[in-house]
Amino acid sequence: MGNQLWALVGVTLGAVLSYVVGMLNERTRWRREQGARWDGLLLQAYGDYGQAVKECVLAYQRLAAQRGLTAETMPAEPTGAPPPPERAALAELRRAATTEPLRLLADPATADAVRELNDAVWHLEWLALGHLPGDASAWEQAYRAYRTARQTFYERARTSLHVPGGVIPERASWPPDWRTGA
Repeated sequence: MGNQLWALVGVTLGAVLSYVVGMLNERTRWRREQGARWDGLLLQAYGDYGQAVKECVLAYQRLAAQRGLTAETMPAEPTGAPPPPERAALAELRRAATTEPLRLLADPATADAVRELNDAVWHLEWLALGHLPGDASAWEQAYRAYRTARQTFYERARTSLHVPGGVIPERASWPPDWRTGA
């Protein structure tokens, strides 16, 4: 009878341990899948936001060039494109919309970088639209601040996604030497 009792205890203990190990493995797998899912959504949100910011800045550069704030030549407008002020307004709407998912998904350090980048973009907007007085020097300073804020955003986004390596550094100056003949 004693041997049978020990066998029964052994079988029961083995079943319980097998269940616990299976449950722990399943929970680990579920957490890993959830992490990958959220990282995918976050990567998409970061990419969408970065592209929307780029569209805003391009629209503001066009407006700034029209106001004489920058000597940068802009490519020709695509046929049927809305006028620059309307294009800037549409780009700003998209940038605002792509900011919202980041408020939900981004870690605090990246959210701070998003806020700083938004401020830099709005500074360019206000200069380009004439809401702030400014000249070429003010535009250049605001544009440098934008580039710094964008670099910080990308660094923080990469860190939050655990992407190895660093952000590709910006050019030291724009336009490149081959465009200016220097």
